[in-house]
Amino acid sequence: MFEIGSSLRDARTRRELELSQIERETRIRSRYLQALEDERFELLPGEAYAKGFLRTYADFLGLEGERFVDEYNSRFPASEEPPTVKLARAKRRRSPLDSRFVAIPFAVLLALIGWRLAESGGGNHPVTSARSTASTVASAAPHVRVRTTAPPPVAARLVLAATRGPCWLSVRLGSETGRLVYEGTLEQGRTARFSGRRLWIRIGAPWNLAATLKGRAVTLPPALGNIVVTPGGLSQ
Repeated sequence: MFEIGSSLRDARTRRELELSQIERETRIRSRYLQALEDERFELLPGEAYAKGFLRTYADFLGLEGERFVDEYNSRFPASEEPPTVKLARAKRRRSPLDSRFVAIPFAVLLALIGWRLAESGGGNHPVTSARSTASTVASAAPHVRVRTTAPPPVAARLVLAATRGPCWLSVRLGSETGRLVYEGTLEQGRTARFSGRRLWIRIGAPWNLAATLKGRAVTLPPALGNIVVTPGGLSQ
């Protein structure tokens, strides 16, 4: 057993580095780096973040990151696995046009033509021209408005599988300020499915995940950070 915090602090001091310098290089906030050196792991966003920060910070200092993660695991056993998340957008169905509304104008047309012929009495009255009859039918027939249902928007279907270890996730719709749909630790062996036109995702340990978008494998960023997922692909 060795001290996690003091080992990190001693290595940083030997290299004469400030926390602000390491923050720029690793993209880990200084307050989280300080929490690691003080072994105040409760100040970190989650268990997966703690492990990811430890590995990244130790590797940056030239230490064995995996050894630090193993020591952390020995002190803090893994928490209970959360349930998998499957999000899906409801599909819209197009309502077929009622055939009765199509038949109404033709029925009115036939009735008016029969009435005009009966009224003419076999030639006593001039037969109304086809054009005037059509005008009468057009004015008498009820106006039929057909509503068409727009096809549902294309959605990004993302599947994340924790194949190499746990990973903390925060998933929102649209952007960083959008509606939160999932936040928690995806434990090893678990899979989460997300669907939406645009997904904003914060990933704590992307190296532990395998990802597919619309059934095709995609590459996640090598370090912790944010990604935006659309039907067209992933971006940072």
